[in-house]
Parts: sequence; C-alpha cells; structure tokens
Amino acid sequence: MSRKYIKNCTGNDCEEEKKSSRFFSVFIFYTLLVCFIGVTGYVVFFSQHLQIVNITVLGTKELNGQEIQQIVSDSLQGKYLGIIPRNNFLFVSQRKFENLLNDKFKKIRTLSVIKKFPDTVSIEIDERKALLVWCSSEKCYLLDENGTAYSEADFSSPDLMGNNLLQINETNRRDVTIGDKIIEPSYEQYALAIKDSLAALGFEATGQYFTPSRMAEEINVKTNQETEFYFSTQFSLDSAIRTLETVLKKEIPEDKKGEIAYIDLRNENKVFYKFKNTDPPVDENPQAENVEVK
Repeated sequence: MSRKYIKNCTGNDCEEEKKSSRFFSVFIFYTLLVCFIGVTGYVVFFSQHLQIVNITVLGTKELNGQEIQQIVSDSLQGKYLGIIPRNNFLFVSQRKFENLLNDKFKKIRTLSVIKKFPDTVSIEIDERKALLVWCSSEKCYLLDENGTAYSEADFSSPDLMGNNLLQINETNRRDVTIGDKIIEPSYEQYALAIKDSLAALGFEATGQYFTPSRMAEEINVKTNQETEFYFSTQFSLDSAIRTLETVLKKEIPEDKKGEIAYIDLRNENKVFYKFKNTDPPVDENPQAENVEVK
C-alpha cells in the first residue's frame, strides 16, 4: 500500500515559494492582457476588415452617382497622424459626408448616410427639382418646388438644357442669396400654369416672364403674338382666364386678336386692354378699354 506525503511548508522557504507563485501568476495575467490589448488595437485601428471599401449611392436622378462615390472615396484616403487609416469604420463620420456633399452639390435637398458594419457606407439622396429660373441683378438662379434658390443657373447644365424651364425676371434688380425663399409654391404653380391656359385661347407665351418685384404678386407675360398679359396672383388663374375668355368672345373679334397690345387681368372680374398702333388723344394720356365682366 503506497503512502502519500503532504509537504508542510513553514518558515522563510515557504514564503518565498508563495511569492514566486504569485509573481508568476501576475506575470502571466499581464502578459495575456497586453497581448489582448495589442491584438484588439490592431484589429480596431489597422485591420482591413474594418476599413470602408464599399460606397453605395441611392436616389440620384440628375446627379452623377459615380462622381459622388469618387468624392467620398477620395475623402477617405490618407491616415490620421500618419498612423490610423481615414477609412477606418469606427472613425468615419457620417456628419462629415453630409457636410461635404451638401457643400458640393446644392441640388441635394436631403441625404442620409448610414454605416453598415463592417466595411460599407450607404448614401441615400433626395434631389431638388428645378421648376423655374429666377433672374435678378444680372444673375439667374434655379428655384426648387418650394420657391427656394438653391444654385446659380448654369445654362449648359442638365437642369436647363432640354428642359425649357420658365424664366422670371425681377425688374427691381434685388439681390438673391443662395438658400433664400424667393416665392411661394403657389406663385410657382400659378406662373407655370399660365402658358397652357393662354395656349388654349390661341396665345403662345414665351419662356420669359417679368415681375416688378417678388413681393408685388404680379406676372407680366409676353407672347409670340406680341400681346402682353398682366396677371395678379392675388386672384385665381382660373378666374382670370374665364374673364379673359368672356372678353375675347364678346368684345374682340377673332381677326383683331393679333392687334392687341396688352390685356390687364390684375383686377378681379375686370379687364383692361389696348390695341396696338392706337393714336393717342390730344392730352397724351391714352386710356385703355375697360370691360367689367359679371
């Protein structure tokens, strides 16, 4: 039968052995901790698995999605402090992309930047739609559907080429600042509807309208027949067109339509009009025909 002996450690030798054992345990612990921190730091800061390599752009219509991808990709080149890659997933700032693209592309109304772990950034864009061109003080600007000037008009851009956008000229030459709300959406819709309304009555409006001021609520429309129309957005366009139609039927023969100099529809249920080449009276204060429609 075998016997087991249990060592009974006493005295200084035993204390030294215990200290040696604790030192070895602490050494192993801190060694493993340092290794863990080192590996984690490498994975977090330098691993290719946490670097943005996929950039997707959604929602573009007239903007160039590939150009946007390239701009974002270029912004991720290089390293912070010459050490940490700028395209590190954890350090990529969504706000940075938003500011970068909003400053570069004024056509962007809103955009959403989403990081998708571990290597993707998805950018969804909502573009402004150019409805018309507003010109003042020898400069022209694109207005979106909210009446906001979002960019100077480049007449060689896709927004203008082939779209035949309506142009409104403000004659008081008031300066325009990008981001200004120039007119209300209702004013835009009124102006855009004038062309088709006049076409139904045989007048072909040109693509350039005039207004004395953005606050005046007036639109001066020139036509290819050289007849000018004055509208007020204070009253509905339907009402003005019905009044005009009544006057044309009752007061102006078809063969005389081409001789009209202007028709003023800025008063509700009233029309003022004047024929071309009308000899002025002696007092040199010519009066237009005044027709009230009930």
